Amino acid sequence: MSEITNPNSPLNTDAPARAIRISVLDHLRARLVFAKHHYGYYLDARKAGATHAEALEAHANGMYLWDYANARKAGATHAEVLEARADGVGVGHYAMAREAGATHAEALEAHTNGVNVARYADARGLAAIFRARPAECDSASHAEALEAHDRGIDLKRYAIARKEHHASHEVVLFGHASGIDVADYAHALKAGATHAEVLEIQAEGIALRWYAEARGNSFYPASHAEVLEACAEGIEVWDYRSARAWGATHAQVLEAHAKGIDVGEYATARSAFASHAEVLDAHAKGVDLAEYCHVRHYEYSYPHEEALEVCLKGIPSGNYTSERRARRDATHAEVVEALLASADRGDWED
Repeated sequence: MSEITNPNSPLNTDAPARAIRISVLDHLRARLVFAKHHYGYYLDARKAGATHAEALEAHANGMYLWDYANARKAGATHAEVLEARADGVGVGHYAMAREAGATHAEALEAHTNGVNVARYADARGLAAIFRARPAECDSASHAEALEAHDRGIDLKRYAIARKEHHASHEVVLFGHASGIDVADYAHALKAGATHAEVLEIQAEGIALRWYAEARGNSFYPASHAEVLEACAEGIEVWDYRSARAWGATHAQVLEAHAKGIDVGEYATARSAFASHAEVLDAHAKGVDLAEYCHVRHYEYSYPHEEALEVCLKGIPSGNYTSERRARRDATHAEVVEALLASADRGDWED
């Protein structure tokens, strides 16, 4: 049978087909069976080693050819893919397991043991379903993934503990045995917490995930004692973590809270380029911090004094920022004067 090799041939309508030297007959037959989009998956399957007949059989058996092609690319044979599907394993999940390094027998064993094969693949080291990042992770072995499942550990959380927080299998099992979410436990340990500190946080009812984020901040890490003190003062650990992440010191967060400032709003203001002193000043003047933040954070970050004037004169932040956007050459004073003289001013109270 002749093959498509001449770029000027009228039958040579698809560049990928030339690259894999698909026969003219197979090319025409596939075009009759597959729509243009799915024909691309057919080509992928052929590139992975599938014959024309195998690709057609996979399609006839209701397989999504993209999944079938991925399984073949990962080293599965046609017979193995058919067997996995016959056993009730989703072909897409089977392909993920094979891509993560599992053998055919391992993927089937995981399924037989009641393991979600996609979660199993994640634990084995699959970086991401859509390959958004490289597999820079600590991968579980087949036996480890099955043991984690047998002990009642959610494999999704197990995978996060292993891959993102680089916990060993034994550490994950120890955390689970202590009644702690394994991903949060691994996160806290990576952030520098001890096992005893984690248990104390659990006993205090503090969300371990946000505790771990506060402890593990790359630039402004909080200590165990600081988190405990903040929470004892009635500050939500999420808000405390956010404020610290935006550069506030422990003492500053406590001071803001003591002055009656919502720490969540304080954190938002710090994220809008306001300093600690500026937030305290705005609060002392009775300014709505949400409106203040909107002005401060808009485009080029307007100064503290300008944001205060807008708020104190009752100008809605949305009106002010819209006017600044429409009048690029106007000064702050000109925009404020125009808005105060506007015929629409009466609607501000609505």
